[in-house]
Amino acid sequence: MKNQKGYVLIEFVIALPLILMLLYGLAEMTLQIYRLSKVQAADYVLAYETQNVLTRITEDLRAASYVKRASAKSGNDNDKIIINYHTIGNLKDKSKIADVIDTRVYNVADYKIYAKRQDDDTFRNPITGDTFFGKTSVTKLKFSKPAEKVVHITLEMSNSVTNEKIKLSTAVFMPACKNMEGF
Repeated sequence: MKNQKGYVLIEFVIALPLILMLLYGLAEMTLQIYRLSKVQAADYVLAYETQNVLTRITEDLRAASYVKRASAKSGNDNDKIIINYHTIGNLKDKSKIADVIDTRVYNVADYKIYAKRQDDDTFRNPITGDTFFGKTSVTKLKFSKPAEKVVHITLEMSNSVTNEKIKLSTAVFMPACKNMEGF
């Protein structure tokens, strides 16, 4: 029994650095998984947001009866578009539901896309912008007219976390459009 007194201390001195190295490795691996998942989620959010914006503009353009393109006033190279379309809504006295003309304006300001309805005076809530996964920025929003009743849209967005860019383009046929201005 007297010979075993020092073994516990020696085992502890050898085991403690091994346990600390194991815990450090687990902590480092957990942090690396967190970093990679945040980058992957940021890329997913960027792709989702870009597709969502392009789909929203496309749906409004398909229903458009009047489209006007103008350069944005913020000094950037992006376009501003005003879309009039028929929709079902309440009359001013709220007594009847009727076919009304609604206006939607898409504008890029501070690298975000704002959508404004006709009854709203200001661009308040952006439909793109900052999330936990990083700031998504609109780098390009352009509209062109390659043919009669067709609008070509190019949307490019980037994410500050990953510095990735996504560029989507589509052409929209607008069968109900009677007037296209500014193209």
